[in-house]
Amino acid sequence: MSPLPTRAHVLETLFQHWAPIARSETIPTIQALGRVPVQDLYAQVSIPVVRAAAMDGVAVASSRFCAGIPDMSHWKVGEDFCRADTGDDFDDRFDAVIPIEQVEFPPEGGLRLHDISSVQPGDRVRPCGSTIREGQLLVPKHRQLRPFDLASLAMGGIDQVEVFAKPKVAFLPTGSELIPLGAAVKRGCNIDSNSILAYNLLREMGAEPLCYPIVPDRPENVAAALDRALEEADVVLLNGGSSKGEEDFNARLLEERGSALFHWVAAAPGKPMCVALIGNKPVINLPGPPLAVLYGMDWCIRAIVHRLLHTPLPRRQTVPATLTEPIQAPSDMEILCMMELWHTPSGYQTKQKPWRGGSVADALGAGAIFITELGRGSYQPGETLEVTLLRGLEDF
Repeated sequence: MSPLPTRAHVLETLFQHWAPIARSETIPTIQALGRVPVQDLYAQVSIPVVRAAAMDGVAVASSRFCAGIPDMSHWKVGEDFCRADTGDDFDDRFDAVIPIEQVEFPPEGGLRLHDISSVQPGDRVRPCGSTIREGQLLVPKHRQLRPFDLASLAMGGIDQVEVFAKPKVAFLPTGSELIPLGAAVKRGCNIDSNSILAYNLLREMGAEPLCYPIVPDRPENVAAALDRALEEADVVLLNGGSSKGEEDFNARLLEERGSALFHWVAAAPGKPMCVALIGNKPVINLPGPPLAVLYGMDWCIRAIVHRLLHTPLPRRQTVPATLTEPIQAPSDMEILCMMELWHTPSGYQTKQKPWRGGSVADALGAGAIFITELGRGSYQPGETLEVTLLRGLEDF
């Protein structure tokens, strides 16, 4: 048997055959947090428009200080000086600001200065465009917008932003044994937790999840649900029915349509994954176990979503940790290991949570993950592994 395709090969092949169609929408700047602009964004205005005080003080004409500090005992506000608070524009007759801490306003009127030996043109005055200038690049295209980006856009007079539309990703849970969350659990039934997992993972990725009702294991039902999802979504995820069981119709459906690029990949849990293209839309058949969904969503769906968003995959935080128990894995597979992580005075330590025979809920509560390398079947205690965090360091 030829070796199964790797994760990297699956994605490379999919992206070679798939030509994503970019969709965009224009939304208010205040609602654009986390969105991705289609074009470079430039300031539409300059601030200050003319000039502004760099600090609280009084604005004066510097020409009156050419020969030193003048007699200011009879100066009048509005004629000889004016108040100028930080960021304020002021009368064009004045061209310098004296800090308010060095100014005294005697009861009899006028001004008195302290610790001032000279006043020069432009002292403590911010020129036009010193805060932001018209035409200045504020945010380059394809960069996810953060709160301070939005503040810069607002400062530059941009109240609407064209952003890539959130990719619509349909999730179709299939299986006659599934029941929705909240229904009574009976013998032979499983709660559909994968829809909850997929929905929130997709939201984290920046996609718009479309979670469909549970589809029973009947070919005609799966086909009808798939057709509906293809009309409504940019990407379709079928969950379950991907292996060789009696009711595993989903992968067969994709293969019968002649659209399957891959069935089975060298990544577990989730080896029976099927990757297809239908009408230039990726259709991914994720195996049913929750850890298979987690793994497939992480390496495959995340890459698809970010391709549609025109953003690179974000880099997750990793830490080196000393392995305390051996890891045994097939050398021809990239295995997702859910890792327990803890901190000791000598550094971080880690061990794999049980993969087979262990609690799935316990595995899903892992603080980190590690993916084994192809060609390597085991890792021994004492080795240093670079584990990827699923939680913040403050949790360890």
